[in-house]
Amino acid sequence: MQVADVLRGEIEAGTWGRSLPGERQLAERLNVSRKTIRRALALLRSAGLVHTARSRASTLAQPDRAAPRPPAPKVALLLPEPLEGARPFTVLWVNHLMALLHESGTPLEVIVGSKFFGSRAGRSLRRLVDSHPARCWILARSHRTLQQWFEQNRVPAVVAGSAHAGIALPSVDIDHHALCRHAALTFLRQGHRRLALFLEQAGHAGDDNSERGFREGVATSADAAAPLICRPAKGPAAVMRELRRLQALPTPPTGFLLSNSFSYLTVLSALAQQGRRVPHEVSLISRDEEPFLSHLHPVPTRYAIRPVKFAAALHQAIKRIQSQGHAERFEVRIMPDFVRGASVGPPASPSVTS
Repeated sequence: MQVADVLRGEIEAGTWGRSLPGERQLAERLNVSRKTIRRALALLRSAGLVHTARSRASTLAQPDRAAPRPPAPKVALLLPEPLEGARPFTVLWVNHLMALLHESGTPLEVIVGSKFFGSRAGRSLRRLVDSHPARCWILARSHRTLQQWFEQNRVPAVVAGSAHAGIALPSVDIDHHALCRHAALTFLRQGHRRLALFLEQAGHAGDDNSERGFREGVATSADAAAPLICRPAKGPAAVMRELRRLQALPTPPTGFLLSNSFSYLTVLSALAQQGRRVPHEVSLISRDEEPFLSHLHPVPTRYAIRPVKFAAALHQAIKRIQSQGHAERFEVRIMPDFVRGASVGPPASPSVTS
């Protein structure tokens, strides 16, 4: 059981004193239910590692040794929202990373709080870093202000994503520039000349790289119209409004690159409701992969990367930072696999360049 293994590793590393935190605190710390924590504690009790009395915290069994080992260096993951609200890909790579760190004797602490992602979060971040010392911080779904704070305060950190321009932090991300350039060329080879890219208003550097790559790909065609770059707010309602706006144009786009699988699902269902056929009338590509995409019809054309591959790359970056003792800027970019689904085909009629 993975949660029991994580707790076992932290007990052996000396993370706690004589007792574990309560069930609620452990559940929040590991982003699991209290029922899962109870099952993990039962396994630890059967292994003789903890003793539990009713209405009291679980105490650690005291082995016969002169002194406990010092606490292992911890890695902290900072998220704006709980894992249960994150996209499946994020949940999966976090679980894989936790297992990799556990194998090397390094606990992973997941810290959640939107207050740390605000534009004036400096004091909150200082208190957080001081109260949760870590050898390395992982910044997931981070914007420029957060990255800048870690850089200026010289706190060792790696961006799970792309670092913004001018931010000297290491980063691990999908190669969105190359991906989106490839997607644009895929549309062009099918004869599309009017293309749109949907990006959420999230403030992520990877989206900026996506736009540059998409524009670069479209520019290779002399007769293609300038691409339409859309940045709707997060959520299906905003995506629907932007789709209707583009469809009302004199020459609407015939090919759409959607930045995430949820936007893809929104656009696909909206087109189906309108009686528009994919790919006979409109072609779609999803920039990101989620497990449910393979169950859609037609099967989406998309880009896929295994979560374990992303976790492994992030793990190597963390080890590099720990060996250096500080975080010098370096970039790790992963080109995902192109999944040639059935959602891209020739346009119904030649696109008209505006």
